[in-house]
Amino acid sequence: MRVIGYCNNLVDFWQEQSDFHSSVGHFSDQYNHQINSIVQDELAPIGASSNLRHLINIVEKDSAGYLIVIPDARHIGSDLESVARNVISVEKANSSFYCLNDDYPDVLQNALIHINAPGVSVSKSNNIKNGMQSRAMSGKSLGKPPFGYITTESGEFTITDPEAVVVRQIFEMYVNEDMGLRKVVRFLNDSNIRTRRGKSWNIVTVRDILKNSSYIGTYQRFGLKLTRNHDAIIDTGLFRAAQDKVRERRKYKRFPTLEPYLLSSLCQCGYCGNTMMGVTRKQIWKRQGGERVKNTYRYYQCQSKGNQGTCGYHTWTTDKLETRVLKMLVTMVQNGKLEDSVSGQKGEKKLRLAAENRFTKVVSAEKRFVEFMKKTARGQSVVGRLELYLQALDNAREQAFLSCTPEEVAPFMETWMEQSFTKQQAFLNEYVSLITVKDKSVKISL
Repeated sequence: MRVIGYCNNLVDFWQEQSDFHSSVGHFSDQYNHQINSIVQDELAPIGASSNLRHLINIVEKDSAGYLIVIPDARHIGSDLESVARNVISVEKANSSFYCLNDDYPDVLQNALIHINAPGVSVSKSNNIKNGMQSRAMSGKSLGKPPFGYITTESGEFTITDPEAVVVRQIFEMYVNEDMGLRKVVRFLNDSNIRTRRGKSWNIVTVRDILKNSSYIGTYQRFGLKLTRNHDAIIDTGLFRAAQDKVRERRKYKRFPTLEPYLLSSLCQCGYCGNTMMGVTRKQIWKRQGGERVKNTYRYYQCQSKGNQGTCGYHTWTTDKLETRVLKMLVTMVQNGKLEDSVSGQKGEKKLRLAAENRFTKVVSAEKRFVEFMKKTARGQSVVGRLELYLQALDNAREQAFLSCTPEEVAPFMETWMEQSFTKQQAFLNEYVSLITVKDKSVKISL
């Protein structure tokens, strides 16, 4: 593998150029890599580093791939977001970062150790981190124990039989009875088996159980891995078979394309009151003549049906529902209802709340990005999907300052097809409170 060494002088430990050169050389010799170049950046701040940007540009133009060796994640970003953006750019070019840190060589894990998340006190964060690390060294439970276990007062995992029986049943159904995730979820809910919180099961909770190595007695936290740390619920062979099946059935695209839904978060199922979520399905089939045909279907579906196996199969194709909503809004412009909804004191309050909601969405998008970065660092997803959360964050930030006055409503609707997706969605979130959807009817609440 071709290696590029990169560091800057913003982190005191690596101010000596010779130290970094020798460390990169030792690493390359150890793993039989070939050093292509070593770059030491003296520019600040990190975000404005011309050498780092130039290095990434070089990597992006060479599809053969590089391993970019850095001291730690702070050398490629001053915050989690900038680190993630640089990691995504490099991974798209079939290259990757590697940190010269024996405990945290993974760049995302390293970033979470060295960089404090936005809004978190540095001193409090360090105190919590140190306390958790020392507790992890002894294999003690941190946070809530996995389903199937309880923790003693000393923090040790102990099997709780009622839940452990369910865990074993999930693995048996998935591996030996060849039941997919949806069928497992449906069986659990139909059998009136509930989660620890007394809620219905969904695909995510079942998949998390199938991928959790705690069930074979392994404890993992903060880069530490302790085997036989506690009593196992699942046999190692059965657990490995489940991992193979999860990977086989769920193949993530490395860098999927973000296809946002215009009415996202606005639609509600008229039967159960749950959110209607956007769903994309791709189908491939053969015609009678042998010709292979593929198509992509996008629609809104009741979330209860998809994730919990409850409610009915209530769906609207994306184009049909969005066209229906647009026609109803045009009618509301013509009869003056849309403008009236933001007139007077009541209207001013509505616009003010809409502005507050836009900024709240930015904060939520930031939190979702940070949480998903943690999930990606744990190996529970891929970098490509982390990019979707960054794109959603960019979209929320852009919409934060978009607003349409009552006088601009009619001209905006007349030029709807000329407006960007971001502006269209911002308009809907400002003027529409809720869209209640049934199989044959749609109701808009302003």
